[in-house]
Amino acid sequence: MLKVIILENDDYQADYIENIVTQRRMINNTLQSYDMKVWLQTNDPQEVIKKVKNEDYFAILDIELDGDISGIDVAEQIRAKSEFAEIIFVTAYQEYLPYTVSRRIEPFDYISKGDKIESITDRLRIDIDEAYVRYQNYVNNNQHHQDKFIYEPIRGVKRQVDFEDLYYIEAIKNKSRRLRIVGKSIRIEYHGELGKISDERLLRINQSTLINPLSIQRFSKKERTVYFDDEISVTVSYRKLKLLTDFLNDMKNNMVY
Repeated sequence: MLKVIILENDDYQADYIENIVTQRRMINNTLQSYDMKVWLQTNDPQEVIKKVKNEDYFAILDIELDGDISGIDVAEQIRAKSEFAEIIFVTAYQEYLPYTVSRRIEPFDYISKGDKIESITDRLRIDIDEAYVRYQNYVNNNQHHQDKFIYEPIRGVKRQVDFEDLYYIEAIKNKSRRLRIVGKSIRIEYHGELGKISDERLLRINQSTLINPLSIQRFSKKERTVYFDDEISVTVSYRKLKLLTDFLNDMKNNMVY
C-alpha cells in the first residue's frame, strides 16, 4: 500500500488536501480504487520523521513550518529512510525551490498556494495519479519487493504482504475461486486461483495449500503436520510428504552459520 503523508501548517489546507487524496483514491481514471491511504496528516515535522520507516510513501509537504525544521528537512529524512518515496511541495514560498534541487530531494512537483483553488485541485489530482503510476511500476519491477508477496485481489490492483510474515495460502473449501492468506497477524480472503500463483518461494504441500517453508516452526513427519506457531498448523498430504522432507533437509544442509 502507498502511504500518503500530509504535512501542512494550515489546518484548513491540510483537510482540503486530505479530501482530494481520499476522493481521488476512489474516483480516478481507472476502473478500480487506488491501493493507497492517508497514513499521516500533521503539522508537526518531528512526528513525520519519527514515524517514517522503509515503506512506500507519497508525501505532500508544506515547506515553511513553525520551528527550526522545514518541509525540505522532512523530505530529506523521508528520502534517507524509504526506498520508494514520491514528494511534492505545496507552499506559498517559491524561493525555496532552489534548495530542493541543491539538496537532491527531487520532488516531482512544486505547487504554489498562490494559485487559484481550481488550479491547485487539478494539479493535485494529476500528481496523485502520477505518484500512483510510479508506485505501481515500482511494485511490479523493483527487486526490493522480492521480500513481499504480491497478490491481486481485483484485476489491475496489486497489494502486498511481508513475505517473512506469510505462513500459507489456501483455497477456501466450498467457495469457488476464493483464497485465504494466513500469516502473522494476517487473515486475508480474496478472489483468486491457487494454480495461478507463480511465486517459486512457496511450496505446495497438499491439493489446496501453498506454504512459506521459511516460516515453519516445527514439522512432524509422523503427524504429517507443519506448525507455524502454537496455534496455526496445516496437514501435509501423503503424496507431498517426501517432497517436503527432502526440501527441509536441503534447506538445513545449505544453511550458512
